[in-house]
Amino acid sequence: MPVFRCLPDALDPDRDDDAYWAWENGATIAEFHEWKRTDVLTVSMRVKWWWRRTRRVLR
Repeated sequence: MPVFRCLPDALDPDRDDDAYWAWENGATIAEFHEWKRTDVLTVSMRVKWWWRRTRRVLR
């Protein structure tokens, strides 16, 4: 039984949209839109995004 839920597969790197940027940086699309709306990137968001990117590399 996996501890973490499955990670999404890689998106096409030729895409130039919000979904690709969010996936590449470890954010969800909702988190990305919140960041663009408020222009505030908190430490907790940075940590979550870093962890999601790192999990991809470690698996």
